[in-house]
Order: sequence, then C-alpha cells, then structure tokens
Amino acid sequence: MGNEIRGHVPVLTIDGLSGTGKTTVAAQMAQELGWHVLFSGVLYRYLAYVRSGRMITDDDFLLEGDVLSDLSKLSCRVSQYGDLIVLLGNDNFTKLLHTEEIAKQASELAGCQKIRKQLLTIQRMMARSPGLVAEGRDMGRVVFPGATLKVYLTADEEVRVQRRFNQLNRTGNDVKIAQIADLQMQRDARDLKQAYKFQPKHAREIVIDTSEMSITEVKATIYESLQQVEAPVNH
Repeated sequence: MGNEIRGHVPVLTIDGLSGTGKTTVAAQMAQELGWHVLFSGVLYRYLAYVRSGRMITDDDFLLEGDVLSDLSKLSCRVSQYGDLIVLLGNDNFTKLLHTEEIAKQASELAGCQKIRKQLLTIQRMMARSPGLVAEGRDMGRVVFPGATLKVYLTADEEVRVQRRFNQLNRTGNDVKIAQIADLQMQRDARDLKQAYKFQPKHAREIVIDTSEMSITEVKATIYESLQQVEAPVNH
C-alpha cells in the first residue's frame, strides 16, 4: 500500500459522479465493517457554504482557524432513505449543504488545485485503524492511490437525474426534474476532471454499473472483491 496510508491501514475507495449511489454504499459498508468513513464531498460543500457567506475568493481561501476547526468537527450519518445528514455540533447543516447552488460551488472549489492540496492532508489523516471507506471523485486516483480496493460506481444519466431529484425533494428542496438534469450536466462536465474515466488494471480496481442494482447487490459485489484482495472481511 502507498506511503500515504499510515501503518498500512486498509482503505476502500468509492468514486463516481453524483447519483451513482456511492454515498449510501460507503455509509452502510463503513458501518458494517466498523471502519471510519470519509465523505469528501461534504468537505467541499462546507467550504462552499463558508465561502458564500464570507464572499471569499478561491485565491484567498486558506484552511485555517475556525474553518479548519469546523472541518474536523463535521459529522455525518445516513437517514433511513439513504440520504446523508450532516451535523456540526448540535446544528444540522443538511439542507444548507444540499442545495444545487452549494453543489455547483463545491464542484467549482474541487477544481481549485490550491484548495485540493490543502484538503489532501486532512483527508489522508482519516485513514486510521481499523480501516477507512473513502467516498468521492478522486479518492482512488489522488488521495489514496495505494488503497486496498478501488471501486468506481457508474449509472445511466437518466437514472442519476431521477435519484438526485428524489434526494433533493426528500431534503425539502423544491426543484423541477428538468432543472436537475441541466444542472447535473453542467456539474458532470466539471466533476469529470476528478471523476476520471476508470479503466481497471488489476483485481484491486473494479467498476460497477448501479443503474439496475440495489444497494445490497452493489455492496455484495464490493465485499466479494474486497475478500479477494485481503484477509476475509466480516460483515
């Protein structure tokens, strides 16, 4: 495993564009394995939220002071519907961080190399025993290139749009599906710079099309691959 993973802690990366199911899969697998979990998108969304309130430019956006402290205090859990709930202390940031405007800004921030470099250390520090499930756009390629298993989830565009539409409506956002489709197309164009076209080269890298699969089926596929690359995993 790469030197970026301290003490050879097992790391499972789950990458892909929005609407592929990676957040739910990551959350459930982390819970079942008893591992830590990293939702990298939440970090960028929180930074986008902070920037929008302070009118900070990308060039001036340094992760220090209260911003750095807040990033380390963010906690996440998953609702019964599979949606990510984000908390900072006693404050629920879920609705604030899951608007399409924040998603757009977070995607833009993710394209800023200065910010990405600052977040790299924070993300790698999440690799702690007994293991880490890291979810995002470039967890396997950039953040944890020496991961135990790299998973890339994909799904048909129409399926991803419908999933995103359902999620936003559950979290109280009044949106039209045509609007979601347009915004997702724009975000995909930016995110593809991070959510690279994945071409498996060995057993430690797999692609799963989740278009017609349940979360249980997706997890079963990942568990099977995980057991092939390391000691048997209990789940």
